[in-house]
Amino acid sequence: MMTIYHLHIVKSWISMEAYKVVFCHFFFLIPLLSSAASNNCSTSYCGRSFNRVQFPFRLIDQQPKNCGYDGFDLRCASQSTLLINLPSSGEFSVRSIDYRSQTIQIYDPLNCLPARLLTFNLSNSPFLASNFENFTLFSCPNDERLASYYEPIDCLSNTSFSVLATRPGSMVTFMTSNRTGCWISGHLRVPLVLFRRYDSEFTYQLDEDITLKWDTPNCKRCEAVGSSCGYANSNTNMTTCFSNLSGSRIRPRLFGIIVFAMAILAMTASVAIA
Repeated sequence: MMTIYHLHIVKSWISMEAYKVVFCHFFFLIPLLSSAASNNCSTSYCGRSFNRVQFPFRLIDQQPKNCGYDGFDLRCASQSTLLINLPSSGEFSVRSIDYRSQTIQIYDPLNCLPARLLTFNLSNSPFLASNFENFTLFSCPNDERLASYYEPIDCLSNTSFSVLATRPGSMVTFMTSNRTGCWISGHLRVPLVLFRRYDSEFTYQLDEDITLKWDTPNCKRCEAVGSSCGYANSNTNMTTCFSNLSGSRIRPRLFGIIVFAMAILAMTASVAIA
């Protein structure tokens, strides 16, 4: 017959086996937690700016090089001003970044965007425009009659001449006629993400922000599920999604996974002990 001593031994053995089960399942969770935290690139901000800087962008001097994609470096110029350098066009201020639509809105920090558009070039940069709208620039003697009908570009005009911008069309013929005294002083292409219809019978200030997009890297799927985007490993430019950890605070999705896993472990241990 089994004595109390033998029952105690059997109970102890069962308890040890239960602990082994829990111990093994705990180590099953470690890869999940480590993969969730394997992306150590945290979000940064430029002073009081509301624009968050995260992959594919990185803030120079604040985030490691592996936290950004090539061509997406940003510089913090003041307490709230982000600057981005387009290799063939120079530095622009960043108005906003939309990571879901993968668009960036930029403007000229010196507030004379038409002057920058004269030499604007997106080559050697990762950014794109859906199309470009062509404009013609005119220099016209200051005339009250012209000023009452057309709006000059202030930052390109002076006390002697006013600079006007219009689309190619019938107005170009009128502006170059002898009656106005105007002449063509330049041509520029305005980058657009969405198609916009400009009327050729009007002049424009062309001081609106430029909105550009990027296709590579494609992190839209990560943004859609609330995850972070980053390099899959240090030896490739391929990207992947990471669960977000912010210090000891775990995002709801990851927290739910861990709670569910721990509940399964507790049930397993209870059944084994029973």
